[in-house]
Amino acid sequence: MPNDYSPNSAARRRAIALNAVDAQLLLIINLPVVLSSMTTRQLHKVQKVLDAAVVNPVIKAEADDLYRRSVTHKVGELVIQDPKMERRADQINQGMIWVTEKDKHIRLDFEKLLASDALEPRTDNPDEAEYLLKVRRTLEKQGVWLRITQPLVRDPNDSKYGTNPHNFEVWLSLGYGGEAIPTATNLGLLDRDAILGNQVLGAHYYEEVSRGKVQRGLETQIALLDDDIADGEKEHNRLIKRYENATPGVAEISDAVGGADLPSRSIWNDPKKMLLKARDLNVHGDVMGSQAYLVVAAIATRDAAQSLTTYADKSTAGAGSFITILEVAKTAGEIAGVCLTVTGVAGLARGVVGRVSAEESVDALAERVVNQYISKNAEANNELLRMVGRLNSPKGSIGGGVKPGSSLGAGTGWSKW
Repeated sequence: MPNDYSPNSAARRRAIALNAVDAQLLLIINLPVVLSSMTTRQLHKVQKVLDAAVVNPVIKAEADDLYRRSVTHKVGELVIQDPKMERRADQINQGMIWVTEKDKHIRLDFEKLLASDALEPRTDNPDEAEYLLKVRRTLEKQGVWLRITQPLVRDPNDSKYGTNPHNFEVWLSLGYGGEAIPTATNLGLLDRDAILGNQVLGAHYYEEVSRGKVQRGLETQIALLDDDIADGEKEHNRLIKRYENATPGVAEISDAVGGADLPSRSIWNDPKKMLLKARDLNVHGDVMGSQAYLVVAAIATRDAAQSLTTYADKSTAGAGSFITILEVAKTAGEIAGVCLTVTGVAGLARGVVGRVSAEESVDALAERVVNQYISKNAEANNELLRMVGRLNSPKGSIGGGVKPGSSLGAGTGWSKW
């Protein structure tokens, strides 16, 4: 039976004599942050593994030599040994340091290794905050473990692979036998890069945050609004072409009688700019910024479509486009509403609806979301600030309803295209 190992035992003294790797030195070189967080008992456990690597092979060789020399006679399969030499071999074997696989796995206090901001969200994405809470629970449940291994090295004499008793690797893993937590650049500190560098935690971050419900929800609404703007522009161009192909003077007289004024193509410029910005911010993980730009783009699209709806309703030249443009406005308004619920404004929206109209509630919530984003982002694009001002414009302007005969400031007739 192997002996009981202790820091002052004969086995420890023999390990020193055999130049066993020093546990503190090994950890200082590779994981100094981990060393500073370990207890004396944990450090002794590491040293035990390192000492066993040099002591046990020597003891085994000595005992095996005595076992071989203790054989006095062999008769067939019967082996007769010298009892005294056999007992000596057994006694030598008892000097081995008992090490199991469990000794090479040491659970650490991960809180002592955790960087202060490691689990703090870096964005306003609620999916990120939720996922980082899951990470903490995972660390608490599975633990962070110090692992001790000996890499295989090739023997130059016979091309076989084995281990060197003076060559060890120490590293961290998520769970007793889990995937590694990278420590090459942070010396054992559990910072953001180390935690998400773990294959499991990093993969789940991508699935639940980068491709989580919030960013995917915004991505879907961005694609829908892109199609909606394209439909609006298509109908707008059809109206322009129909107007231009009308009998000279007839279209102008018809519009003048009906109080209609066909807006300029430029009414789609702002929605498209805002949409491009929303897409870029979402790709880079700024979901609140993406939401702000997307909801403004959606409302600007809705208002642009409403201006065309007004023209189509009042002009003989636009009679065939009323339903199509109305659908574009309706879809854009719905996109704005969905956009506000994607990052958790749904409860707020439900509280507003009932006191004011659905359209007004969307505008009010949009203004709140945009102003909140601007207050936290001084570098917010001037285009967004300008658009917020237009959303707050009085009725009859681009941001509000449409008065009969008003061009919403977007155009004064076909000659302005």
